Amino acid sequence: MFWLVFVTLISIGITYFFYRHRTNQQFLQQRFDQVIGLRQLIDLLRFHRRQTHKVLTLQGKSIAQPMLAESLAIQRLSKTLLSQAEQAHKPMYRVLQQRTATMLSEWHQYNIQRNQIVHGKMIRHVLYLIDDTITQSLLNTDKATQFQHYQTIWPIILNAIDNLTRYRYAIEKYQTGIPATTREIEVHVEIFHRRLEQISMQVHQPVPPLFIDNLRQQFNAIQIEQLPVAQAKLRLYQHSLKLSDALYLLFDLVLNDIADDIAVNLPKRKQENATNETSQGLTS
Repeated sequence: MFWLVFVTLISIGITYFFYRHRTNQQFLQQRFDQVIGLRQLIDLLRFHRRQTHKVLTLQGKSIAQPMLAESLAIQRLSKTLLSQAEQAHKPMYRVLQQRTATMLSEWHQYNIQRNQIVHGKMIRHVLYLIDDTITQSLLNTDKATQFQHYQTIWPIILNAIDNLTRYRYAIEKYQTGIPATTREIEVHVEIFHRRLEQISMQVHQPVPPLFIDNLRQQFNAIQIEQLPVAQAKLRLYQHSLKLSDALYLLFDLVLNDIADDIAVNLPKRKQENATNETSQGLTS
């Protein structure tokens, strides 16, 4: 009789263990699907920022139509993410949707600096949603090791984003013949490179070889003091786009780390995009 009770208890324990494991995996997969959707929204916002930046530099030309397709994609994705969000998180998604709608309708009234700031705030908002989703998911499913790994990298990513913002602001202030403005740009770039190195040392995924060295070489090749101010600023801004690509490539590798560790599926498209960025954007 004792053995029968003992075996029954063991069977119940095993059944409960597998049930909880399956429930946790389903929960993690749903949460990570939301993270991937948010990551796609960042891509759309970054692309929209780049395209609007180009248009806003064309003073006096019509800017009524160019962003229609991207605007619709951002609106649809933000609406989908809001519908999929848990009830407790919906207020933050609603705020994001409202701010996004305002930006999409008013960006043509911004100057270049304002356009950068507004897009940057929304991208940061999305990043905080990603952080909140990942943090709660790992804690709720007792993934302490993965949580510690993520918490080590996340502050570095935020610092890198802040540094990139300061770099772009320094570009706007740059003036030929004033060494202090040149030095400020060089300092921000070097700090950003160090941030990338810190992140690349923490990720478990293979990092593209020498891609940070390539970014350094590309910056050194600009030789801004030998260029007219307008051309120097354009070259520096174009380089800042490569720095941004590098940062988000590493961020994708962080997401891959977490996905591997908690055994959730990543869309193949994201992995292919990361490879394409490496081979085309960072080494060309």
